[in-house]
Amino acid sequence: MFRFTYVRVSVASLLAATLYIVLSLFPLSAQAETEADSQFYIDQNGSLQMNTNTITGSSQVSEDQMLHFARKVNPKFPAELPALYLAIGNKYGVRGDVAFCQMLKETGYYRFGGDVRASQHNYAGLGASGKGKQGLAFETSQDGVRAHIQHLFAYATKESIPSNEKIIDPRFRYVSRGSAPYWTSLNGRWAVPGRGYGQDILKLHREIMLQKS
Repeated sequence: MFRFTYVRVSVASLLAATLYIVLSLFPLSAQAETEADSQFYIDQNGSLQMNTNTITGSSQVSEDQMLHFARKVNPKFPAELPALYLAIGNKYGVRGDVAFCQMLKETGYYRFGGDVRASQHNYAGLGASGKGKQGLAFETSQDGVRAHIQHLFAYATKESIPSNEKIIDPRFRYVSRGSAPYWTSLNGRWAVPGRGYGQDILKLHREIMLQKS
């Protein structure tokens, strides 16, 4: 006589198990690309992990940590930028500390040197596509940070912008809303070809968190 045992399994667990099996069929190089847009991924040890590198969320480092990190590379780094990224990022539910790291990468720690100039207050290369094209310009550093955060918000969510806010990012409307919920999802979208773009940003964030004062 056979006895059957019934086990209740959640839909999320079934999906995670299915994804684990599917990803196991791909080589590691393909898995790295899949990680960019997946809620789950397989790490180097073969374990199933949840992707936590979301663009939305709360900041984890302080204004002082951010400024200290930036000024180790560029002693003339503007003191007001960390506070602006934290405040505006918090208003939009975007991780302002990681957006700050994207700005460090895009501007060379505010040394610029490429097509974009510091006077443009364009901290994320918006509209700058190379070959001398300088891209967008904003009147103040606050506007520049707000446009950067808005562009990230457009990629990360399909929600409306916060009340009492106006869209000042001219390229907001060109974004496929919600198409890049993770920093690694920006690979090939924000930067082209952009291989490792999001990973570089997250690496800077980890370095800020681990830095010694």
